[in-house]
Amino acid sequence: MIMRRATSLSLCFQNAAARILFHKRILLPCLSSKFFSSFQYQQKSTHTLHNKYFKMTSFYIATQLTANKKSYSHFTKSAEKSKIKDFIKSFNGKTLSIKWEDEFQYEFHSVWLRHNCHCESCRHPNGQRLLDPSSVQTSTYLANLNLEGDNLNIIWTNSFGQHHGVVPLNFLRSHTYDKTSLLARRQAAKNGYPCSKIPNISFSEVNSSTLGLLKLLQQINEDGLSIIEGVPLEDLKVVEIANLIGPVEATIYGTTFDVEVTKEPINVAYSNLEIDLHQDLVYYESPPGLQLLHCLKFDSSVQGGESIFLDVFHIADQFRLTHPDLFKVLVEVPATFQKVHYNRDYPVHIVNQKPHIKLNHYGEIVAVYWAPPFEGPLSVAEEDVERYYTAYEMFAKTVKSSLNLLRHRLQPGQLVVFNNQRMLHGRTGFQTNGGLRHLKGCYINIDVFKSRTQVYNNLYGDKRLAKRVGNQCWF
Repeated sequence: MIMRRATSLSLCFQNAAARILFHKRILLPCLSSKFFSSFQYQQKSTHTLHNKYFKMTSFYIATQLTANKKSYSHFTKSAEKSKIKDFIKSFNGKTLSIKWEDEFQYEFHSVWLRHNCHCESCRHPNGQRLLDPSSVQTSTYLANLNLEGDNLNIIWTNSFGQHHGVVPLNFLRSHTYDKTSLLARRQAAKNGYPCSKIPNISFSEVNSSTLGLLKLLQQINEDGLSIIEGVPLEDLKVVEIANLIGPVEATIYGTTFDVEVTKEPINVAYSNLEIDLHQDLVYYESPPGLQLLHCLKFDSSVQGGESIFLDVFHIADQFRLTHPDLFKVLVEVPATFQKVHYNRDYPVHIVNQKPHIKLNHYGEIVAVYWAPPFEGPLSVAEEDVERYYTAYEMFAKTVKSSLNLLRHRLQPGQLVVFNNQRMLHGRTGFQTNGGLRHLKGCYINIDVFKSRTQVYNNLYGDKRLAKRVGNQCWF
């Protein structure tokens, strides 16, 4: 079934180059015997990941081909101006079908509408819900409806009685949940191909212009990182810039930290050693989101010390296509991430067990954790040990051999901002030769960053949907 459907889908491509790319990157990996062997249905009392992956493959192909027909921005922009042409409630009052003047038609469940009532007893003016969910039965049905301006007035009925409420039309249009809308939203949130060059922006543009800050937020959100040029060489300037995005997030390293060589480093970053690609503080339940590093000093006598970056979401996507069996292992078998260090001013003992890759209900990647320097002993069932290390080794090789590695030697006055939950980072080892290499750093919570990006997109930009940021959100 999947083979026939996928083959027919490939015929949709009229352009020969696009058809070849489809076969190479999507169809052939999906139809390989190795792929199917890992997606066999197993008759167990509970659903297995094999089932989820088989469905995920079909969804992945459909997403690539279908979502482009209607972009998410089309739905959001149309919501502001389109008017209702007609609406019809079902015979039993359990669903409502709405047709807009631009011929878009969507169906809403009565119980969904009831949970999204905007009347003053159900929702505060600040948007917070006041509704008691235990008072809404699934059997709730639509008793009466009428259109009044930009709102739909509704009377619902259940065994508790009736409720008179209202739902704004633009709310309905912006929150449709048919398959086409869900596909379009997910396609809009999907990260693009890794950038080949680190984007940059001037400090003056970011610091003095709303559109400048918008540009910075979009660069970080869409490319994973950005370099701010011409930042004054002041010790806490990094905090000032961070506060333009959101409050600084305190960690076990304080509110700010200095990346420079120390005599007894509490972190390898505070030495001159090479640091392999990793994410910071993955042993946290929610690792820091943005990391900001302001270069205060980088003498010309210092040899080495280049910063390196790599989009780990792209690596995981590649790994799924080339090694589906091993990908499954990194989803199923948890690694041990830890920071256990007592010989420091603030002793730390944090151990967190979780898989390297997390998926949503559609099988899409929503989080990746990769930090070999901060991993503890594997603690899993005996039968999982060797298959975990096989997958771990191959993923490490995929990271190491990637052609998408970005390199940059920071210069005094440059400040790099990157998404710690998407971009792996590291550095080459260096020799100071009597010189200094000094970076001042801090973190910002990932959800605060994504919120700021969406707010600026909506208020000052084109209302585009913020891209996924690796915060485990299933959207």
